[in-house]
Amino acid sequence: MAQEIEHYLKEQFEKVLDGKDQSISKIPRYNQFQEIKSLLVDIFSSSSPVDSSIRDKLYYLNNVVTECQMLTRKHGFNSPEELLTINRIRRELNKIKRELKATKDKLQPNNGVSSSQGTETSSRNTEISRWTTHVVDDSKVYGFDDNVVSMEKLLLEKESHDRFKAVGIVGREGIGKTTLCQLIFNKPEVKNNFLPRIWVCMARHPDEDEDLKVAIVKRMLVYLGVGRETVKSIFDEKRGLEGLLCALYQQLVGKRYLIVLDDARETDSWYGQLDSCLSRDKKWDDGFAFGLPKGNGGRVIVTSRNEELAKMMVGEENIHRLLPLSDPESCWKIFKDAVENDPILSYPSDLEDLKLEINQKCGGIPLAAKMMGQAMLEQVPK
Repeated sequence: MAQEIEHYLKEQFEKVLDGKDQSISKIPRYNQFQEIKSLLVDIFSSSSPVDSSIRDKLYYLNNVVTECQMLTRKHGFNSPEELLTINRIRRELNKIKRELKATKDKLQPNNGVSSSQGTETSSRNTEISRWTTHVVDDSKVYGFDDNVVSMEKLLLEKESHDRFKAVGIVGREGIGKTTLCQLIFNKPEVKNNFLPRIWVCMARHPDEDEDLKVAIVKRMLVYLGVGRETVKSIFDEKRGLEGLLCALYQQLVGKRYLIVLDDARETDSWYGQLDSCLSRDKKWDDGFAFGLPKGNGGRVIVTSRNEELAKMMVGEENIHRLLPLSDPESCWKIFKDAVENDPILSYPSDLEDLKLEINQKCGGIPLAAKMMGQAMLEQVPK
C-alpha cells in the first residue's frame, strides 16, 4: 500500500507537467521540475523498493507545482513577495534534486562502481558556490552608500578603539544584508584596521551532520589557518566543544579581528550576548562568546532576518536595520545589470514605463529587482 501511494503521487506530478495545458511550460522553475521528473522516472524504474523519504518529497512537489501555476503571470512581473517565494522554491527544488540524484546513484551503480561519490562532490561544489562569501562585485551594487558609511563609522570609531563591539544587521529576505557586509568587509580602511578578518556562514553546511555549534567553531578555526587534522585532534583529544572554543580564543587573543557571522538563524541562547567574558562560574563551552577575546578592539558583525535573534546576540542598541532602497534609480540599475548582457533582449520603446513598473513592483528590494531581470531573460526566445 505504501508503494502505491508513492506511485500515485508521482503520477499526479507527471500529469501536471505533461498535461495538455500549454501554459505549464511558463510556470516558474519549469526546467527544475522537468529535471526532477526525469530523476523520479529513473528511481521508480529500479527494481529496488522506493525509499520512504520520497513520499514527503512528492507531497511537496505536487503542492509547489500547483503554487507555481498560481504564480504564473502572462503580463507584467510578479510582486516582490512572489519573487522571493519563487527564490525559496528554487532553493528547495535544488535540495530535492541533489537528494534524488544521490538516491538514483545508489540504485543504479555504473558497472558495479557507484557514481555517488562524483555526484556528491558535484553537489557539494554547487552548494558551496552559492553559500555566502566575502566576495562582491561592487561595480554592480547600488544604493548602499549611506549604510556603508554608517557601518564603517561603527567599526572604526576611535572612542571604542580597544573595546570589543558586536553589531547586528537585520532586514527582510533579499534586502541586501550580506551585500552590505561584503562591501564593508572589503573596504581598504577596514582591511587596514583589522587582522585577521574571517567570514563565517552560520547556516548548516549540506555535508555536515555534526552539532552545528561544533561545525561553526571548527569552520572558524580552519578559516584562521588551523589545519583540518589539527582541528579534528583538538575536538577528539581536548574535550570537544570546550577545546575548540579555547583554541579559537588562543587564535584571536591580542589581535584586532573582524568576524562576520552571516545569516544567523539559531535561537539557542548559547549564541547570545557576544560581549560576555568567561567567568569563574562558567565553562568554555557554556557560550559562543567565550571564544571571542574582548580586550583588543575585536569586532563582530551578525546578519539575520530574525531581529530578536540579532538583539540576543549583540544587544538592541547595536542593531542596524536595513530598509528598502529609497532611490528609484538603484533598483532600475540592478534590473538593467541582470538583463543587459543578453544581446537578444530588446527593451520596449518606452523605457520610462518599464522603469516605473520595475520600481513599483520591486518595492526597493534588490533581490526582487534582480529576479525581475532574470524573469524577463527567461521570456526571451532563444
